[in-house]
Amino acid sequence: MSNIKFSESCYLCNSDSNYIKTDHDKSRHYLCSNESCGEYEISLSAMERLIDNNDFKSQLLPLAKRCKGTDGLLEISVRGSGIEAKIRPRA
Repeated sequence: MSNIKFSESCYLCNSDSNYIKTDHDKSRHYLCSNESCGEYEISLSAMERLIDNNDFKSQLLPLAKRCKGTDGLLEISVRGSGIEAKIRPRA
C-alpha cells in the first residue's frame, strides 16, 4: 500500500477529499471533508460501474459518514454483476 496522498473531489459527493491507492493500485481509500460523507475504500471497477449512478452514490453517504473516525471502513466493490457495500474492520 502506498502512503502517497492525492487530492481529488470525493467520488461519492464531489467535496474536497484526499485518497491513497490501495490493493496494488486497484482501489482508493478516500477521506472526505464533507460532514455528510466520510471515509471509504472503493475499487476502480466499482467506480467505473457507478460513474453515472448518483442515486446509488448518495445512498452510500450515510454509511461512509458512519465509518469516519471509527474502527470500521466502508468497502465498495463489484460482486458478480452488482455492487457490494459493506462495513469491515480496519486492518
